Amino acid sequence: MRPSRLLARPSWLAAVGALLAVGVAALARGRVHPDEVFQFLEPAHGLAFGYRVVAWEWVDGLRNQAVPGVLGGLLALCGAVGLEHPWALAAVVWCACAGVQALGTWALFRLVEERDGREAALLAAGIHVTWGGFLIYAARPIGDVLSAVPLLGALLWTQRARDRDGWREGLWSGVLLGMAFVIRYPSAVFGVPLAASLLGARRWRSLAGFSVGVGAVLLGLGVLDWLTWGSPWHSAWRYFQFNISSGSSASQFGQRPWWWYAPILAGMAPLLLVWHFGRGLARRDVVVGAFAFYLVVVSALGHKEARFLVPLLPLFVAIAAGPASGDLARLSGRRRVLGLLVGLYVLSSVAAATVLFPVGLRAGVLDATVSAGRDPSLTGLVIAGPPEWNTGGRFYLHRDVPLFVGYGRPEAELQEKLSDARFSHALVDGGAVGEDSLRSAGFCHQRQWGGVVLWKRCLRRD
Repeated sequence: MRPSRLLARPSWLAAVGALLAVGVAALARGRVHPDEVFQFLEPAHGLAFGYRVVAWEWVDGLRNQAVPGVLGGLLALCGAVGLEHPWALAAVVWCACAGVQALGTWALFRLVEERDGREAALLAAGIHVTWGGFLIYAARPIGDVLSAVPLLGALLWTQRARDRDGWREGLWSGVLLGMAFVIRYPSAVFGVPLAASLLGARRWRSLAGFSVGVGAVLLGLGVLDWLTWGSPWHSAWRYFQFNISSGSSASQFGQRPWWWYAPILAGMAPLLLVWHFGRGLARRDVVVGAFAFYLVVVSALGHKEARFLVPLLPLFVAIAAGPASGDLARLSGRRRVLGLLVGLYVLSSVAAATVLFPVGLRAGVLDATVSAGRDPSLTGLVIAGPPEWNTGGRFYLHRDVPLFVGYGRPEAELQEKLSDARFSHALVDGGAVGEDSLRSAGFCHQRQWGGVVLWKRCLRRD
């Protein structure tokens, strides 16, 4: 069965994937992980508008300004043309991230095309842009998904470097791997199988280009950290110390057994391709090596999160695409069987998105924060109930006014802020403060989003 001319073009598949990614983000709203707000949107907002909430990672120097700098420039441009509604700014960021993912779709297509042929490449790209387990992350500003794009490019150029032993191919592979590392430091793990692949194949020219490419990007990171943190590679060293050498990451966030990722990956990856993925593992090329090595390393670390597996999803599809394409070709005349497979795929895609969908989108909290920020009478906001990492920060408030988060603070301090006339609004989640207390402090119910209530000071106290 031949695909339609429209879907037979990788550029159209990439565009469809970008539209789907933005659509999923717009329908879900909220945020899929606190890092989306406090590692990217907040620092970008600070660069663009001059005020932000500073997360502990930025206090301790574990992050670099590369991606926030790009997003900050984008937000500053939005502000310059008068676009300042927080949800509109978020939509612009979603569109930018989805555009980056479109490049990843193209890179995946080329990687599989040169590996297994055009039909397998179309299948891989089609699955990549429609798989629910990836779509829920695709348009979000999260390092785990953004880093997958240059990683796919690095794998493509490494594959070409093995075939041609060209300095240019190795250089592009190194540059793109370096970009993946700058976006997300754990991407350094992929450098081992990529370099080992070139070394094992005796591609000395490509290996030299690879080293130059990685070195050039690392030099740029060193300059960036020197300008922003005061010393070269400050953020990379601090990240390594916190997550590896000191063991602080596991002690702070908890440890999970080595097998914890097995059921998580089973829920994230396309189940209909598991058999084909198993067959594809027999190939043992750089794509298989990158998948296996990264999975082994992250499984050995104590601190585990489902999002750490997101970079593996396109690699899973790339490995399975060749065998799956061959089986589908043998079913080309059996329309009912193909229709059944498409139906099962759609159901499994929706199921993956449903199972992985974050229960803590915090859309109600973000909506209330946006509503408070859009009120011209806002002079200060008290947030009671959620911890700071579950709030919308300054990005969604988009107002430079006093902000107090009561989580973990003494009850007396919270009541003091509620009685302080500088705070005109109170956001209460889950009944963290009783209505009687709020009314006695001079607040009136303004609007509600599920269990999240926005209160506004309405009584003048003597």
